Amino acid sequence: MEKEIGNISISSIRKRIPTLIGLGNDLIIDNSEYYSNKYNSYIIQFPIRVDGIIISLRLIGDAKVDINLRSYNTGKNDLLICVPNDLFQASLQPGNHQSLTCIISSDFMKSLFININTLMPFFISLKDNPVFHINDEDTSQLRSLFNTIENAILSEDSFKVDIVRHLLGAYLYKLGSILNTMQPDAFLEKRKPVKREETLFNQFISLVTEHHCKERRVDFYAEQLFLSPKHFSTVVKKVSGKTAGEWIDEYVILEAKALLKYSSMTIQEVAYYLNFPNPSFFGKYFKHHTGMSPSEYKVN
Repeated sequence: MEKEIGNISISSIRKRIPTLIGLGNDLIIDNSEYYSNKYNSYIIQFPIRVDGIIISLRLIGDAKVDINLRSYNTGKNDLLICVPNDLFQASLQPGNHQSLTCIISSDFMKSLFININTLMPFFISLKDNPVFHINDEDTSQLRSLFNTIENAILSEDSFKVDIVRHLLGAYLYKLGSILNTMQPDAFLEKRKPVKREETLFNQFISLVTEHHCKERRVDFYAEQLFLSPKHFSTVVKKVSGKTAGEWIDEYVILEAKALLKYSSMTIQEVAYYLNFPNPSFFGKYFKHHTGMSPSEYKVN
């Protein structure tokens, strides 16, 4: 397949760009200043999915960024955050560029010293709002924290990994604090803790990420979580504001769009890859959700 779209690990990124600093296959960071015509990072040439979280704060230069096939024009003080399974591509304008970028593996993210339930609304909100413009003061504070993380990574401290974990946790909390002032409804203090339900939702998203190319039935995901379809649907709707079916369809359509737009697969091959019984059924499904046929989208 040309321009194959697949998950890219941090280890593969480090092999391609050995000058990047970080912690093994768990974390990489970069704040290099470069000229776009000379920068050959394979990461941004074609759409990719990184097995982790991407956080990038642009300091210099303009770029068009596509996240889940939605385009955003970014410039100074624009912050973008991609979560696992997000489809990402950037097109840089000619000239000098600099961003504070870190990629945190999914496994390392789980080991950070943060309360994931506290930040859950933050991560849910990113699905529809992955790019934010922040002010100079917030940029300065994030830059200071970023530089501290970089210095810790470069140090020879015996407890370096734990220090970096704590600093990354502080960085994420600071991001949450900044975004809280911009979209406070996502961080309501009076929001009733629903730890068990949020855990189930996380498990559901993980399952959808793994199985959406083959399974579109809500019953399948409910069975995997040992829940009745009714209770399962209620939990997903309560935590995320969307139904389980809407989440499944969103992942399937995103995959279909990516394959139609960036791969050499025919419409028939895409239909069978996504486990539709025939291209006609796939075409009706795609048009229902996008307003256009697969062939119209492919050449558009």
